[in-house]
Amino acid sequence: MTTLQFPVVVPRWNCVLNHLLLFFLGTVLVSCRAVPDGVQEELTEKDGSLCTAELVSQDALHIVTTTGQIGNTVRLIAGLDTIDPMLWSPEEIAARTVWSANIGDDEPTTSPEPGEIQPTDLNIQVSVMLGPGTDPHLYVPTFKDAELLNSADVIIYNGLHLEAQVLNALHELAKTRCVVAVGDVLYANEELAGMFLHDKNGLVDPHIWNSPALWREAAITIAQTLAGMYGSPQAVFHQNADVVVSYLTKAEDIILDMFSDDKVPVKYLVTAHDAFGYYSALTGLKTLGLQGLSTETEVSAYDIQAIADTIVEQKIPALFVETSVSEDAVRAVQAAVQAKGWQVELGGELYSDALGPAGTEGESYLGMLQHNTVTIFRALTDSVPEQSE
Repeated sequence: MTTLQFPVVVPRWNCVLNHLLLFFLGTVLVSCRAVPDGVQEELTEKDGSLCTAELVSQDALHIVTTTGQIGNTVRLIAGLDTIDPMLWSPEEIAARTVWSANIGDDEPTTSPEPGEIQPTDLNIQVSVMLGPGTDPHLYVPTFKDAELLNSADVIIYNGLHLEAQVLNALHELAKTRCVVAVGDVLYANEELAGMFLHDKNGLVDPHIWNSPALWREAAITIAQTLAGMYGSPQAVFHQNADVVVSYLTKAEDIILDMFSDDKVPVKYLVTAHDAFGYYSALTGLKTLGLQGLSTETEVSAYDIQAIADTIVEQKIPALFVETSVSEDAVRAVQAAVQAKGWQVELGGELYSDALGPAGTEGESYLGMLQHNTVTIFRALTDSVPEQSE
């Protein structure tokens, strides 16, 4: 498999990290040289043969992923995790919201029930770099990360410049092992390119896990990557990917029905940063993010006042904090709205760039998507408060 990687901006601080890594680990992870601000480096296409290892079932395969969304999907396809059968149950979601599913109709809104994840007897280990609540846009790799990446046989990351501070290391590692940027692979596919969103500056939106349709393709790409590492066919990877795809199709059907017509009276989704563009495109909501596609952007007083004005004008009842982003700016908007005579509630926490901790609904990718859907739907279907004089 060949991985097409994107041009990236090379931060100067990576040179410092490189020297530290060399001193402590004796390995080269980062290509270090002076690069003027704004200058981009073209990353070369990786040798696809590195993703063909001719492994047998007894051989150990260590896979490292950057985000939890990718890590959980890899574990499902590898047969290491299972899917809670109550996830994306129309009855359960209907019990938690005012949504009424068309269960039992001649044309139900949901797809057929998915199958079950099948375990394997393969020797596979999956490690995830970014834990719950970690912002991938700002994450700076540590020495522990360097050791983890150096131990990997396969590295799978999101790409599309999401993991901005780790890209140089991943580029260097791609010379010696299988490294796959899932988002870049999908974006390079002409049949899928039209599904991607871009900001006003033409930058591609990296938050593709918020699109069930794109993440179905991501699951297939991951299955192909894992299967390619073995010398004999491994049908179980494709079978498990089919289960993930079926769940995502079911989730998409439910989301489309929940947000169809006038079931949600207010069509605005106000969040800490612009991570929900794909979700809004699916639901028909209009996204208002205090920060842009990356949390590296700064929030100005003008941004706060502009969004506060929109909330008042459109009578938006709720805005949302994100588990991986500081809630200070969101609370500043809430205060600005209150000063204008309108009351906007915090609609709850959303999992934008990271999964939730163990024991929460958001600890898995499908659970994260369900939690966000229920949280957004409930907050936006609450009665709109009266405007104060």
